Amino acid sequence: MRPFPHPSERGFSMVELMVAMLIGLIGMIIIFQVFEVSEGIKRSTTSGGDAQQNGAVALYVMEHDLRNAGMGFNDAPYAGCNILAFDSQRATPNFTMTLVPALITPGAAATLPDRLTVFYGSKPLIANATMLLGNTAPPPADPLQLMNSYAYRPGDLLVLLEPASGKNCSLMEATNVAATTVNHDSGVGYTLVGPPITNQTARFNQAGGLGVLYLGSAAGANATRVFNLGNLYEPAGAPNIPVYNTYAIDASNALTVSSAFVVDPVTSAPQVSAVADNIVQLRAQYGIDDGVGDLASVPFGGGTFVAGDGLVDRFVSAAAFNAIVPTPPWQSLIAVRLAIVARSALAEKPLGSDGPKCDATTDGTESGTPTPPDRRPRWSGGVIDVSASGDPDPASLLYWKCYRYRVFETTIPLRNWIWKSS
Repeated sequence: MRPFPHPSERGFSMVELMVAMLIGLIGMIIIFQVFEVSEGIKRSTTSGGDAQQNGAVALYVMEHDLRNAGMGFNDAPYAGCNILAFDSQRATPNFTMTLVPALITPGAAATLPDRLTVFYGSKPLIANATMLLGNTAPPPADPLQLMNSYAYRPGDLLVLLEPASGKNCSLMEATNVAATTVNHDSGVGYTLVGPPITNQTARFNQAGGLGVLYLGSAAGANATRVFNLGNLYEPAGAPNIPVYNTYAIDASNALTVSSAFVVDPVTSAPQVSAVADNIVQLRAQYGIDDGVGDLASVPFGGGTFVAGDGLVDRFVSAAAFNAIVPTPPWQSLIAVRLAIVARSALAEKPLGSDGPKCDATTDGTESGTPTPPDRRPRWSGGVIDVSASGDPDPASLLYWKCYRYRVFETTIPLRNWIWKSS
């Protein structure tokens, strides 16, 4: 009789091998499903972290500028004039500015972001205006005769304003200071004062002088005021130079800032710098202390509103503020409410509640049972429309609903404007 083979020598049958392969494939499917879910969570977490970082940086930079707004020209009753300026380093030398601490330019539509301009000087020793002693001489020989030239230096940027005259303001660059006389010659070289002593060529003075006759002390209360914004050529490590910064969101969804006083050497236009990526909306409102209460925007208890008490009585949009007659109340401006919307860097895959469309962010119009809630970004001013920030095709994986959004909101008191000198 032939002996029975030892069990360890039998091997695998085809059925056993197929069962083992099936079990292995099921295990691999489970592993990849877990990996897919884990990777999706990781992508969402990473994108959310990027949005958190970008939004925090953007808000910090803008808040820093707004807290300095109005320094150097905080005679609030004189605010709002149009400044005629000239810069020989620009491709288009003539430009204009507005003598206000913060200027909000509304977007042309609800889907387009606002723009915010912040203006302040850097003079550490003086904050009030100096009165013009005598009328400016006919151009081009029109040096300024000041009541007091304390702390004035060559290289300082000056703004001339004649109250109640209807005249534009003027920007100039001091090229020489002697006693109470300040010269602002065009295109000349001059020597700066203080370490390190260097030479500069005047760039903010137009040939032919100011072109505007400004009245001196003989005009009484309407005598021309001269504001010193500070020196543009401070050495490294010194206080900041004068600032006229405009914050805007460009076509690539990046928050940018352009400086009116710093020129790009390549484009000969105001230098534009990126602040943060994936910022898709900017909303801003003026905080007004004029006694006209608005419980919808300032819902504090009691509803008692008093002009000039240092409390915001209402927040208004730029369009509503500009429509106030006879002129916007710049002297009552004490704060700016600001919101920026940061977007996740990566688009989320659709979950299927609206067919093939994305639904990381919903607006309540999608199909489904129950109907998805409205998850659009919001701030104190209401819903923020971000529908123009992605691919306009709803079937695209880069549609605005494919992303997650974070809103960063704050209210910044304009302390220099609150501590106004007049």
